[in-house]
Amino acid sequence: MHVMLDQDQWEVVNTSSLGEVLADISEKAHARARLITSLTVDQRTITDRDLDPVFLREPIARFSRIRAISQSMDEVMRGAATTVSRYASILRTEALELATQIRLGEERLTSLDLWLGKLADYLELVESKPAGTFPDRAMAPWTQVLLEARNARDLVRIADLLEYELAPRLEV
Repeated sequence: MHVMLDQDQWEVVNTSSLGEVLADISEKAHARARLITSLTVDQRTITDRDLDPVFLREPIARFSRIRAISQSMDEVMRGAATTVSRYASILRTEALELATQIRLGEERLTSLDLWLGKLADYLELVESKPAGTFPDRAMAPWTQVLLEARNARDLVRIADLLEYELAPRLEV
């Protein structure tokens, strides 16, 4: 069985399972601080959905070649920049809509709580980014102030924070 990870190539003994070989490839990529971003077994492109226990137990002798491509986290994050920007834009629009609803007395904080969950996902992504991948918008302190206003049920402060502090920091 011929295995290739980026430019490295080696042969694998045919007594292993596909899962064992894939684990070895993953460990080699991890040792270089890289993530596997593309995997092909023979001519078949493999996704995470294909990696079920039955497939992973297959004897490696059934296959002739595995090709894996890896990327550094910096490369992965740069590739995700457009998607992250689109998500920020959606969050910005939702923040402005929430501010309007709150000012009109139509908001019961449930939508705000759901939006805060989305914002937490966004912040986790951009705050763990490699330097220079996404603009530094210093959102965490304003998010903390928003949470304090939320706990105090200060609707005017919540609307102001959404419109004047958080939404502008979500601009693309």
